[in-house]
Amino acid sequence: MVQLSDKQVDNILQRIVADGVTNRDLQNGLLDHYCCFIEEEMNIGSTFDVAYIAAFNAITPNGIHEIQEELFFLLTFKTQTNMKRIIYGSGFLAAFLISTGLMFKTVHWPFGNEILFGGFCALIITSVSLSVNAVKYMKNHSAAYNIRTASGFISAFLISAGSLFKMLYYPGANLQIITGMTILSFVFIPLLFWHMYKQAIAVK
Repeated sequence: MVQLSDKQVDNILQRIVADGVTNRDLQNGLLDHYCCFIEEEMNIGSTFDVAYIAAFNAITPNGIHEIQEELFFLLTFKTQTNMKRIIYGSGFLAAFLISTGLMFKTVHWPFGNEILFGGFCALIITSVSLSVNAVKYMKNHSAAYNIRTASGFISAFLISAGSLFKMLYYPGANLQIITGMTILSFVFIPLLFWHMYKQAIAVK
């Protein structure tokens, strides 16, 4: 039975590391799979170079990085689920409280300011949570998508923070609101509708 030399094993490990696998357990697991596959191929007459190429094509046809991404997803699934609960929960709460608070203030019912205050606090939590989550996956999206996303988060944060400042009579409230509205009107909304328009054209 053919056994790989230490140099050949090192070559396989270097390829695994060069392809971006950083998890030690995953490195060792892949190395074992590749070595077993190559040894089996060499036992039926293949050379090391041919078996080496066949092993990578058979075990990881879409690249080793895909396996690491799947492993990362499985390891962080619970964290991602909790993050989504926070984002969607705070997003719903922000929309509900802001719309309800505006209704209360319009008809001059009591507690309108308090409800609005809670809504803007929830909006800040939502925008910060979304921005933290988006930063992790920036490299997976285009520059236009990242600019649109960042402008949306920044405008939401500035408008909500400025509104809180205004309700608490802190200085700088108008500047924050105007800056947030400017980014919303001249950056986020045009980019959003341009993206929607491009998608509609692409479908046709």
